Amino acid sequence: MKARTLILIAAAALIGGGLYAWKEYNRGHADVADMPAAHEVDAQALLAAFMADEATATATYVGEKEQAIQVKGIIRGVEQGAGQAPDNVVLETGDDMAGIVCEFAKGTLPAGWKAGDQVLVKGICQGYTGEGMMPGDVVLQRCAAAE
Repeated sequence: MKARTLILIAAAALIGGGLYAWKEYNRGHADVADMPAAHEVDAQALLAAFMADEATATATYVGEKEQAIQVKGIIRGVEQGAGQAPDNVVLETGDDMAGIVCEFAKGTLPAGWKAGDQVLVKGICQGYTGEGMMPGDVVLQRCAAAE
């Protein structure tokens, strides 16, 4: 009787652990549109923060755990991704060599967005691509239009 009980408990634990592992493996990302914005900033101020002190800006906008930020700006350009690549909206920063690149999953880019439009975007900041004296972009992934 004791051996049978131990075997049943072990089997239940293995099945429960397996189901939990399967659920976690197949879990998707949180929907950014439903996440509260940890920070609200305009495009020029976001780029300026990274160019002035990348380490502090990374700690603030990228953070230790995933957080959404909301960025207000004017669209410099819209780039359609090839195949299943994301569509990009580049926000104007006042620097021709650097922008805020907002990646939208294929099919989620709001219809009608075009260069010159003032927009509000929510996304997950991945950091700054500049290096040394070379300016770069601030990249936001999994973007959604904010209201």
